[in-house]
Amino acid sequence: MHIEKKDLDNLTAQLNIKIDEKDYAEQVEKKLKDYRKNMEMPGFRKGKVPMNLIKQKYERALIADAVNNQMQDAINTYLQDHKLPILGYPIPSKDQKDIDWETATEFDFNYDIGLAPDTEIDLSKLEGITDYKITADKKMIDEEVAKIQQQYGSFSDLDEVQKDSFVLGTFTNEQEGINSQTTVNMADLTAHAQKALMGKKKGDVIEFQSSDLFKDPHTMMHALNIDHDKVHGLDVPLKFEVNGVFELKPAEINKELLEKVFGEGKIEDEEGLRKFIKEDIEKQLEQTSDNQLLNDVTDKLLETVQIDLPENFLKRWIEVDSQGKITGAQADEEYKKAEKGLKYQLIEEAIAKKYGVKVTYDDLLNLVKDLLKLQMLQYGQQLPDEAQINEIAANVLKNEEEVKRLSDQIVKKKLVGVYKEQVPVQKKRIGYNKFLDLNKA
Repeated sequence: MHIEKKDLDNLTAQLNIKIDEKDYAEQVEKKLKDYRKNMEMPGFRKGKVPMNLIKQKYERALIADAVNNQMQDAINTYLQDHKLPILGYPIPSKDQKDIDWETATEFDFNYDIGLAPDTEIDLSKLEGITDYKITADKKMIDEEVAKIQQQYGSFSDLDEVQKDSFVLGTFTNEQEGINSQTTVNMADLTAHAQKALMGKKKGDVIEFQSSDLFKDPHTMMHALNIDHDKVHGLDVPLKFEVNGVFELKPAEINKELLEKVFGEGKIEDEEGLRKFIKEDIEKQLEQTSDNQLLNDVTDKLLETVQIDLPENFLKRWIEVDSQGKITGAQADEEYKKAEKGLKYQLIEEAIAKKYGVKVTYDDLLNLVKDLLKLQMLQYGQQLPDEAQINEIAANVLKNEEEVKRLSDQIVKKKLVGVYKEQVPVQKKRIGYNKFLDLNKA
């Protein structure tokens, strides 16, 4: 067997593989003998069928199988030994001649390969990148304080519905099978629905149209106790009987409440609560700003880094990979769709190689464990011991799709770390609303 590479241009090459009879004869002969041992044919005992009959029936198929396997092994070994950074996989050359599998004893294959270009990335030369520190404003902090006050507040009865009331009542619609008792927060209703409910008392019945009832359809979904798919676009009449009217008196921010919510000695007063809330909000917003940095650097790299691709090869590869379903102009369009993503993939691989960005099993295991613990805490579940957590996490990592998703998450986080160290970013503090406005422009 002989294999050699011929460069067609800077990013495309051809592999020529020659296979002679001596390369596959022994393998085919062994297979034929194995067949003969188990062959049964009328007029012959098992294992005594003449070899010429067996060859007549199986030899050419065995030769084709052996030659194809050796050809594929030769290509894979050559690519590995020479560490060629290929795109896609090798495809038959246009000048590949048809093979007469019924008579040929020597075989000549030509395969084209597309090569990934050498990509040099210098992050220190990127310009115009801002690393935002998103700050929590007074309104955001006030809203969180109000949520705590409401969550731990107390209810008192009212004679009639007022602007800030909570109304216990029952929604019904016989045709839709709706019969749901719920507590309605007046603030969740549309202006029209609020006006219709104002001044109503226990026992009163009001009619609403579902399409003009709640500001948020998901709030209506829970209030009516219906499925998510059903609530969107729902437009039916509803009867609402008032079963009770209540006023929520927000809890006073004092030491007793703070110890009840956060534990003894954690937060002493409202000033400490506001400081804690501000830090917590800004910590959560770090992920938002990190995503912005990642997107901005990605756009800048795609804009400034020159990446040449073996375009003609990749268009042919798309046709071959589709098994004839995509051809000609369609392949051109598919290539245009994939070009940007492929270029960024090469850029990311170059950065990962240069700065040592890689995902280890420990990275994956620790991420899964952290996610599991967070999920259990959110649902008030008791945390299992470390051995059980490790076992659960290990089972999660048996799912290849989950491993890929988590790996992508880890790579992005590590890339952000590299960008913050290597890119000459301009650090800037910005309020949340102003940050949102940046992406509207």
